[in-house]
Amino acid sequence: MARKKVNLAFIQNASTRRATYKKRVQGLIKKTEELSVLCGVDACTIIYGPNEEGPIVWPPSEVEAKRIISDFKRKPEVYQSQRKFNQETFLSESIKKVEDKLLKLKKKNREIEVGKMVSDILNGKSTLKEINSSDLGDLLWVIEDKIKTIEYRIRVTKEGK
Repeated sequence: MARKKVNLAFIQNASTRRATYKKRVQGLIKKTEELSVLCGVDACTIIYGPNEEGPIVWPPSEVEAKRIISDFKRKPEVYQSQRKFNQETFLSESIKKVEDKLLKLKKKNREIEVGKMVSDILNGKSTLKEINSSDLGDLLWVIEDKIKTIEYRIRVTKEGK
């Protein structure tokens, strides 16, 4: 059964927040262990939480956790920085993804808008005189694209017979 999307907001109720915290910590520890075992990689999770005496650490062996951390620290700074993921990098990557998505939507909207202009001209609802000079280049591109599509369809239809 599919899970519903979790609302990522601060949980006001203290007991619910503590219960959610404990469940999420157990889930993170389990995922870390699975990743380590299934992929054969060194993985370490350190979680500092409220009302905890000390951090929750996986692997449970202190020696093993220290070994993984010291191995990581011995790597060159370039290697370490490639694998660090902080809030700043997370936000900048999220912003870039949203900007890319916005750019694609703007492009798609522009194509629909110019397609509508072509349709209006062909149906006699508007004339070329009513169109801005800045839109003429896009209009020409759409018309050329439609001509190429029609020529392709004609060629494919003739070859199929």
